[in-house]
Amino acid sequence: MKHFDIALIGLGAATMSLAVRLVLRSYPGSIAIIEPREQPGDDRTWCGWRLAEHPFSAHATRTWSTWAVSDGGQSVIRGSTRTPYEMLRASTVQRQALDAIATRPDWALYAGRSLISADMDDTRWMLQLDDGGSIIADRVLDSRPPALTLKRPWVWQSFVGRELVGPDLPDDSPVRLMDFLDDPTPLLTFVYELPIAPGRRLIELTRFAPQRPSLSALGARLDGLLADRGLADHTIAREESSHLPMTPVPPYNQDGWMRVGTAGGSMRPATGYAFHGIQRWADDCADALMAGRSPVAPARRRGMDWLDGVFLESLWRHRPAGTAGTPFVQLFERTPAESMVRFLMSQPQLADIYKILRALPPAPMLRAALAHSRQAMD
Repeated sequence: MKHFDIALIGLGAATMSLAVRLVLRSYPGSIAIIEPREQPGDDRTWCGWRLAEHPFSAHATRTWSTWAVSDGGQSVIRGSTRTPYEMLRASTVQRQALDAIATRPDWALYAGRSLISADMDDTRWMLQLDDGGSIIADRVLDSRPPALTLKRPWVWQSFVGRELVGPDLPDDSPVRLMDFLDDPTPLLTFVYELPIAPGRRLIELTRFAPQRPSLSALGARLDGLLADRGLADHTIAREESSHLPMTPVPPYNQDGWMRVGTAGGSMRPATGYAFHGIQRWADDCADALMAGRSPVAPARRRGMDWLDGVFLESLWRHRPAGTAGTPFVQLFERTPAESMVRFLMSQPQLADIYKILRALPPAPMLRAALAHSRQAMD
């Protein structure tokens, strides 16, 4: 039975980000990676503002210096040349990670294998795989999605996206972060667009809701929107869809078993952004391992979690239903771009938080804050 210093469960953003850093730093330990898929897929993209360089920066598919938010006839465009908004394809990140892993003969990639059981023997984990094999690991970093039940104010962010190829798709427009739709379904629905290249664009339909909606129903509505825009005959080069739990996930790090990525709390509850927070965690975790210490769990800022809860509670309370896009437009319009970016990427300065709070309507936010505080105490 093979013995490894670390086992990584799932080839997700967190485990790939850590693996690449450990290869670059010549980590002396041995690592096993257990991944159910045989080959990398191109089933998702990771986006966000690049506040700092990371090992995947050079492989970004595209960066943009402007972005827009709109609701009805009102639209606001903001931008920054210092802090680009970037898109990374999962397939590109996976290929970089797999190439790095392949340079380490003392590491092992168990592709097409799933973990079916784990038992601790003294201070080591005995991991049983679905093909009958097993390995031993001193530490386990688990990136598998957590099973969660969400309570108000926390919601699911569900989306379906189509990457289209065809005419009449210019690439000189800004990223459209949120183009809100008139939708009575709680809490809000919007279209997200990335103009990737001339003749190529990713268009997603996203919904915030208390329960996970049907992805097929979301996809049917997206197809209707594409038809309304005259894009029904364009080629669909790629599709992506998911349900993201917009809730604070507490870190778990016990007996040498640690959850990482979304499972470990790296995702921002009010936005769904996770990739760049994972990069910060991967830096800290790699530093600890290279120094001979235990891996560190993703860090959470309770103050930011509370603010996220207040904002989502304000969406629950927003009336009339289907008009919750107005506060977002006001927020982007009244807040300086750099402050907005740092806040969305969970790296705000104190002055940024003040500017965010000043941009929001005070009375509704105060009522939401009181309600969320009561919920937190129940």
